[in-house]
Amino acid sequence: MLKTEVAVIGASLGGVLAAWSAARAGRQVLLVAQYDWLGGQMTAQGVPPDEHRLIEQGGASRSYQDFRAAIRAHYRDSEGFTDRTAMTEGLNPGDGWVSRLCFEPEVAADYFERLLAPLVDSGRLQILRGQRAVAASRSGRRIASVTLLDGREIAADYFLDATDTGALIQLAGLPYRLGKEARAEFGESLAPETANPLDQQPITHVIALRRQASPGPVIEAPPSYAFWRAHRLPQYGHALFSEFLPGGTQGESKRFALFAASDDPQDPTLDLWRYRRIVAAHQWKPPREEVSLINWAQNDYGLQPLLDGPLSEEEVEAAARELSLCLLHWLQTEAPRADGGQGYPELQPAAGVLGTADGLAQQVYVRESRRIVGLDCLTQQRVQQPAVHEDSVGVAWYMMDMHPTCVSGQGLNAHVRPFELPLGCFIAADCDNLLPACKNLSVTHLVNACTRVHPAEWLIGEVAGALAAFALEQGLTPAQIRADADRLAALQAGLSAQGIPLHWDAALLAQLS
Repeated sequence: MLKTEVAVIGASLGGVLAAWSAARAGRQVLLVAQYDWLGGQMTAQGVPPDEHRLIEQGGASRSYQDFRAAIRAHYRDSEGFTDRTAMTEGLNPGDGWVSRLCFEPEVAADYFERLLAPLVDSGRLQILRGQRAVAASRSGRRIASVTLLDGREIAADYFLDATDTGALIQLAGLPYRLGKEARAEFGESLAPETANPLDQQPITHVIALRRQASPGPVIEAPPSYAFWRAHRLPQYGHALFSEFLPGGTQGESKRFALFAASDDPQDPTLDLWRYRRIVAAHQWKPPREEVSLINWAQNDYGLQPLLDGPLSEEEVEAAARELSLCLLHWLQTEAPRADGGQGYPELQPAAGVLGTADGLAQQVYVRESRRIVGLDCLTQQRVQQPAVHEDSVGVAWYMMDMHPTCVSGQGLNAHVRPFELPLGCFIAADCDNLLPACKNLSVTHLVNACTRVHPAEWLIGEVAGALAAFALEQGLTPAQIRADADRLAALQAGLSAQGIPLHWDAALLAQLS
């Protein structure tokens, strides 16, 4: 039996920050890591950070801003790199337009290893690699132990579920929310009339592609290629393999060129290649071959839900992987060219970019998790008309970005206002020693579309780790801390000292009016 004070199950982006936050507070921490790279969507899943438009000025924890500065410093100090960013503000290594920081995921993976190394060296943090939870036991309102893939058991005072799927919540037999709630449950105007836990956001198996100067080998058409080539998005009408993406309004499609008309960095075209480009030739001397991370609507796998559906998670992940390979074959052989031809055989899998030989990410990109049933639940109304929360433990902001879901095919891109995360959303109603540390805090399906992104998940993990450490120090449960005004204030003071803003800065918000 492995014994520790805080067990972080899953080395997602939130999991890394939860382990860091708890260990730097002096607690003994175990971090269970399934994939080679620590950091989840920032690294192993291959997704450049989705951020709000005030991120350059604030609206995130100090540690997140330190990370952004370190990524930029890495490139600024790299031989041959000169910042010629044209598509966004600030130094953007890949000069992609989805984010102000499109960079090679390995740089972030190295950063997380360095971040945790002093804690590992001190003995406060132990990382168990190549492991995942397969079972959990409970005693009353507490999780007693978690069993790993290799048969070892972990006993801990606090267990933090930092899996991208909320796996520990399910293994522990705790109640959870998943998929879409009914409109009547929380009065959300954008929710459907009937709840459906299988109507989840799709997953995507990201693939890194390199644009070579000359054609390379064409991959063989995967078995499902004919199906996907003919597939049309039912709510939108256009072919999946096309230059069209679902728009912000249901049924609306927008056309994007695969490539800009010219190689001029100042070309304002919002093309698919530069969407998530992470290596931009014009930023390097001599120029490097360009690399882009293919995470488009064209390889969103939405035929089956990842969680609790008729297929196993492994089967859904395999199908998503094959879809991405089908898209690659289409790009190499049939994608329309500006010169009237077909196919771009110069697009080749970028071996090594995602830590794999085939260019595919180590882990599928998971947009939606099982979510705890908490003492509080953040709803649509509370992010579109946000208020100041007395128990706020951080701030977040992102549009309500819903990819067409697995059952209804309903997509959404709704505006929200900068909002706060209440402590009650971190506290499970039925368990005293489990905390959410990824995409699994107590929010609705609609709000998950706002809180699933990088700065928010980073914050969730950092807060969860700090909360576990504070609860151990005080000898109280998180629920007791929330109910005690003095203890709550002490927790919030500690978070503020750690560089976590509890409320939005009025000067920042004034920029939105």
